[in-house]
Amino acid sequence: MLNLALAPAMDVTQECVRRRFRHATCRACADVCPAQVFSFTDNGVLLEESRCIACGDCLFVCPTDAISGIAPRKRFRMSDTLVGPFTARAPTINELLLWHAVYGVRFISLEAEQFPAWMAALAGLNLVLRRRGEAAWGFRPWQKNALNAARRALIHIPQEEVKAAAVPTGIRMQRRVFAVISESAIALDAQKCVLCGACWRSCTEKAIRFEQNALVIEAARCTGCGGCEAVCQHRAIEVTTKEAEAAITTYPAYAATCSLCQRSFWSFHPDQKQCALCLQHLHGMRNPDCC
Repeated sequence: MLNLALAPAMDVTQECVRRRFRHATCRACADVCPAQVFSFTDNGVLLEESRCIACGDCLFVCPTDAISGIAPRKRFRMSDTLVGPFTARAPTINELLLWHAVYGVRFISLEAEQFPAWMAALAGLNLVLRRRGEAAWGFRPWQKNALNAARRALIHIPQEEVKAAAVPTGIRMQRRVFAVISESAIALDAQKCVLCGACWRSCTEKAIRFEQNALVIEAARCTGCGGCEAVCQHRAIEVTTKEAEAAITTYPAYAATCSLCQRSFWSFHPDQKQCALCLQHLHGMRNPDCC
């Protein structure tokens, strides 16, 4: 019996940082899309599904897994080797990194002259792997029967050696499988920060959090969405793309009671006597005894 159910429409869900925060500037999906499916307005994200070529590249760069209604491409592997048929468009380095980490792929079997885009992607991948101290991918002799084997797999004839699969997508997955590396740098200006809590409440990855009387920044968790920048009214935080060894930075904080409004607040300075709001009112307008 034929399954006539319609596939779900492509969508950018409310997980998208641009849908959550008006001043967010993430454009990862638009920057990687070869078909210009994504565009941005003051109200969020627009997409033209009719343009989509189903390459799936956007899935591998979205920092919040916000894109639905599209699946990553299936590819074919024989043990630790990617084999044909190969798509004309090469995968992103992000996707190849996940084949490396999730399935342990270390080789590729193709005719280099026929797939220059794949060769360029492989060169980029190996640069990243060497930088991270990982084994680079090599070549296995191109096998003419690999194409036939992959086609048999496509029509569901059992083929023990060749397996069709797709890798899990997203920057979150990359952060999990490459946990010893951070791909984003989070810079905090403690002179501007007032510990209002907007950044750590907006961070879905817990890369910025407040615990044990301290502001903790764990860049290895950051997916680079920029939500923390979008909500910081004091421009005290900046997220940039930078690959480095994973590190945790801790900023001790001190509990205090404001001498003017008598409200509790946190400060980086143990001798601070007034909260950030009262410091802005130089004439004591927030003092309950004023006037």
